[in-house]
Amino acid sequence: MRVKVSCVGAADKVVMVNAESSLQELLEAWGETGDIQWVRFGYPPQVFEVTASSAGQSLSALGIGPGEKVVVVREDAQIAKTAQPAQPAHPAQQVRLHENQISLEGIWPGKILQVHSVPDDNSCMFHAISYCTSQNLSRSQELRGVVATEIAGDPVEYSDAILGRPNHEYSGWILKRSSWGGGIELAVLSRVLKTCIMVMDVDACKFERFNEQQFDNFVMVAFNGVHYDAMEVIDETGSGRPLTVFSQKTHRADAILARALEAAARLKRHGYSFNTTRDRIRCNVCGYHFVGEREVARHAEKTGHVDFGQSSGSSQ
Repeated sequence: MRVKVSCVGAADKVVMVNAESSLQELLEAWGETGDIQWVRFGYPPQVFEVTASSAGQSLSALGIGPGEKVVVVREDAQIAKTAQPAQPAHPAQQVRLHENQISLEGIWPGKILQVHSVPDDNSCMFHAISYCTSQNLSRSQELRGVVATEIAGDPVEYSDAILGRPNHEYSGWILKRSSWGGGIELAVLSRVLKTCIMVMDVDACKFERFNEQQFDNFVMVAFNGVHYDAMEVIDETGSGRPLTVFSQKTHRADAILARALEAAARLKRHGYSFNTTRDRIRCNVCGYHFVGEREVARHAEKTGHVDFGQSSGSSQ
């Protein structure tokens, strides 16, 4: 089976392994095994610390199936070093900025890049794409329907093995407002909307790019480990409409993405991202505490609670 491996500072690579291959064998096929703290895959995301025990488990036992994308995470210091230049090229800010904002001075004078919050519910991914493409949330449920139709119409591309459940069952499941969308849905929406979707993984300080080579236009969304938000460019005076769709052909596109990763590193330092391998997560609705992405995801599915935060005393 094919598995795509992604890591900060390295090109994405598709490797061929067997379902019964171990995690260690997957990493060896990828080409590197040292200084790896944990791996993350799926949505809701599953996170495993890479230990002698977990490295010896089979991919099927861990839940890694055909077509999966596995994000390899190294030392935090290396991530920060990769994402943040020691000497920023842009000058000191003249405008007071919020934590979710970063100036585009030197790239796009008078403009600010910011994370635009969408409702913290089970439809946050669809809300984020709806906002980016129409600047409102009116299309969120419609986008679920688009995904369901595309998946049901191509049972070969979206096989039971890829989906993790029967195709017809998945098509009905994704229509429910309680169902979380992820990589499969993002790939479908990117293709149907004819727009590249750039997902900024705040914890890894890296973009996952859906159909980057196929489409000139792109949108950006931020993913903090359990929640998606939209990203937009606004005028520092507050006037005019925000910009949410951009062209890869403009001279400033790469610089905007690089500046966004600076914002990601800062958001991570301020606790916007969740590292559920290391930190305890608190449900802000009922007060229960969890360790591990699976516990968080299981609680969200069972109760519908989606408002989570890091427990006081968690490491940062």
